[in-house]
Amino acid sequence: MSTTEQLKQQAQYMKERIQEKAPTQRQLTGGLTIVTIVGLLTAVGGLLIGGLALGAAVLTPVFIVFSPVLVPVGTVLLLGIAGLLSAAGFTLAGFSSLRWLYQYFKGHHPVGSDNVDDAKNRIVNTASHLKERAFVDVRDGQENVQQAKDQTKAAAT
Repeated sequence: MSTTEQLKQQAQYMKERIQEKAPTQRQLTGGLTIVTIVGLLTAVGGLLIGGLALGAAVLTPVFIVFSPVLVPVGTVLLLGIAGLLSAAGFTLAGFSSLRWLYQYFKGHHPVGSDNVDDAKNRIVNTASHLKERAFVDVRDGQENVQQAKDQTKAAAT
């Protein structure tokens, strides 16, 4: 095989390898789309930052002049909105709790009712155990008192 044929084969091999690794039409379109979108978003972001800087430069003197009025008004609005949102949240929590209790007492077994039943059973078991223990302690105490009385009578005589 001559040198020129070897070079042609190598060139053909390299051409095939390049074509295998070359991006498809879909990949090229996707890449171009991504580059275009990133460029547009960067331009829009730059315009927004420039507009923000210009707006801040123009409105800063206005805010400084009106700050004795704007700060208290803003504080009152902020506290009022926070109060309304808190009231709405607590109301929602209350209604949710009432709905859960209604479902629980109607026997529909809402989420978490198994935990409530387990806790109720533990409380009942603990209470009955404490009751039994109290009876034993009272009985033992009465026996001790009776023994002390008997020993006192025996010592007195």
